[in-house]
Amino acid sequence: MANSFSQNIDIFFDEVVSGWDATNVTAKNVSLYKPEVGALAVGGQTFYRPMPLMAEMVDGRDVSSSTKDLIELTVPSTLTESHIRNIPVKFTGVDLANPHIRQNYVDMSVKLLSNKVDVLVANEIARVGTLAVINTGSIDTYDDAAEADALMLEQQASKGQRKMLLNPRMAKNLAGNLASRGTMTGAPMDAYTKSMLPPIGGFDTFRVDYGRTITGSAGSGYLVNGANQSLTPASTASGLPVDNRTQTLAVDTGSNAAVGDVFTIAGVFAVGGINKQSTGQLKTFRILAINGANWTIAPAIIPADGTAAQKPYANVSTTPADNAAITIKNIVTKPASVFYEQSAVELLHADFPLDQFRETGKKVRTAVTDSGVRIVMLSDSNVETLVGSYRMFVWCNPNVLNYELAGIMLENQT
Repeated sequence: MANSFSQNIDIFFDEVVSGWDATNVTAKNVSLYKPEVGALAVGGQTFYRPMPLMAEMVDGRDVSSSTKDLIELTVPSTLTESHIRNIPVKFTGVDLANPHIRQNYVDMSVKLLSNKVDVLVANEIARVGTLAVINTGSIDTYDDAAEADALMLEQQASKGQRKMLLNPRMAKNLAGNLASRGTMTGAPMDAYTKSMLPPIGGFDTFRVDYGRTITGSAGSGYLVNGANQSLTPASTASGLPVDNRTQTLAVDTGSNAAVGDVFTIAGVFAVGGINKQSTGQLKTFRILAINGANWTIAPAIIPADGTAAQKPYANVSTTPADNAAITIKNIVTKPASVFYEQSAVELLHADFPLDQFRETGKKVRTAVTDSGVRIVMLSDSNVETLVGSYRMFVWCNPNVLNYELAGIMLENQT
């Protein structure tokens, strides 16, 4: 057949797929969602994912005055051509006859494809995750790392499988602490010999070779500019779905804040997502964009003492007071480790249309990995130059559906 591969190409493509299955961490530890390609195109490459419905608990026999409409919230997800992750190369016939070159291409492809997806997922969690473990010293003991567990439990922000991706230094220090225990059986021995870590504080824990750097901020002196800045959840506005994960916060007097900063607001405490009781811990927020004295922040401020429409989705005790002090927490540049609830992080992936390439005689090979992500290889040749062009790719993009079910760990912030 015109669009079949030679045996050499088939072999190294199979090896790439097997290598992906063996080495990729995140695709197996996030949720996966595969939109239908036709519907994706009709929707302008954007579609909307539903969020869990919330309602307010009411006691007593007569609830006639408490009945309220449910508000169905959605969040946007995008998968465009810019999210095609490629490895394009050229080979001569002589190159393909060389087993050393073929094996190098296999090894390179496995590393690049697998690492690209791992880094994309970890970076997106580190960019928008709003839970924050900020430690003035190293995060190198169970108590340090298990602070992530306490944060998620007290905010009632855990609904299932939880994951933790530790950057190399943090993983080394935690493994070192475990390896120093008096007994050397089981997990301590694995930590000593392989730097392997068992689950920590209810998180499946993975040692990874990356960690998005969070820049130390020089921001200071900021105050909230105006009282009653909050968001009332809504399904739509002007006929379009609303993203309720963020809001604009007006600030004044300060300087040097930056996108990515973690901050707290005086008097604004986190609450449990179900019982709406204050945890006694200040809620942490992230700056996602800055436009003069207006910050786009996550999560949106939804007060437990607010309106009837706000209470089911409340995440804080109250709205900030005018001139409430803002404290930026990331003051030293450090790589972050991340933690999250698996259902809150999706890897979007789709099957790129390939019929047009087959119909024009291009060679096409596809395989679905254990995680469900499809890897594609296309090939074409030039008889004038005796050179073949090969393109291997995956089409995927991560999305954090709920910013409050994901977070970062930063150490030595002093």
